[in-house]
Amino acid sequence: MNLNWFYLHVALALIVLVKDYNGTLEGSLDRFEQKIGLYTPPDSSYEEVPYYIPPIQEEVDSTFILPDSLQIKKEENENRN
Repeated sequence: MNLNWFYLHVALALIVLVKDYNGTLEGSLDRFEQKIGLYTPPDSSYEEVPYYIPPIQEEVDSTFILPDSLQIKKEENENRN
């Protein structure tokens, strides 16, 4: 009896993996949600992601949190290059 549950879970996991690999998982889940009455259509009111904050482009100097004995001095850094 316990092996039946195990094989059921293995079969469902394989189905989900194959459908995800083929790109058909989301459509199948949407149809299943419609059948049981849980489906909500995606919000299409946004053309782009709302509240998007672009990543920081400038280099951040984090040496101020290091103790003085561990900080690399600018002269030493210039000599290495």
